[in-house]
Amino acid sequence: MEKMMIIHKIYLLFFLPLLITACSKQDFQFSEDVVKVAEGLNFPEGPVFAGDDLLFSNCYGMWIGKWSKDGRLDTFADLSDKNFKPNGLCWTPPGYLWVCEFNQGRILKLDASGTILKVLDYNGERFSRPNDMTLHNGLIYFTDPKSYSKTVWDGRIYFLNPETEEIQLLTGGLAFPNGIAVESGGKKLYVCESALNRITVLPLDNPEEREVLIELPDGDPDGIEFYDENTLLVAHFGGGKIYCIDIETKTVTDSLKLPGKQVTNCVISPDKKYLYITEAVTNALYRLTLAP
Repeated sequence: MEKMMIIHKIYLLFFLPLLITACSKQDFQFSEDVVKVAEGLNFPEGPVFAGDDLLFSNCYGMWIGKWSKDGRLDTFADLSDKNFKPNGLCWTPPGYLWVCEFNQGRILKLDASGTILKVLDYNGERFSRPNDMTLHNGLIYFTDPKSYSKTVWDGRIYFLNPETEEIQLLTGGLAFPNGIAVESGGKKLYVCESALNRITVLPLDNPEEREVLIELPDGDPDGIEFYDENTLLVAHFGGGKIYCIDIETKTVTDSLKLPGKQVTNCVISPDKKYLYITEAVTNALYRLTLAP
């Protein structure tokens, strides 16, 4: 009897918490409430919130759009006179927009009115074609792909200090690095290697120690966004879907098909009620209601 009591206590102490955790965990699931909120764009990319306004690039139109909650679409910045082609964007306080410019290989700094304040390079040299950005712990990390090749891995990741405007190389040897995000713990960076159809994980303190999170064939993983500490949302360019990845189990838990096949990027609204998605075949901005 005493032995049975000891076994029972061991079960309660060690196995019951694991059972409760497993039962309480629910995989993220997409709703089907997708609404087109803006159209007539020109290869939209890089959505980012600036307060309540959503900014996004028109890569080949050479302008940055602004979509307001009341449904109004405006031009935030016209870059055509400089022949600048914007891609990934990042908003930092007190009101600066940082832009991956892939035509001339620069990083742009704009103020809240859309005026260009700075055009940055790397030690006097252009970047290859800056692609996407993410902000973490006061630093902007951005991808700089070069060759789209399964055998030539010459893409890089840099980081930028917005206060000093200093840019440093984090790592190289990546196969067309594209979408980028840092997990909530701040220790690991996730990057899409589009040429290999995969997402790779890099420790920030040792970015050469890499591991593959997941492969997503039949298209290129493009923009990515964390929904929570375990859930990564992935825009799948060419596959026409948004994927949901559980980073613990390294599995796809859900997917949602969009009207066009070139899903470029996504961003979650500040209130976490909506996911905004850019798509380049329909040249539109979509809004997806997120389940509470």
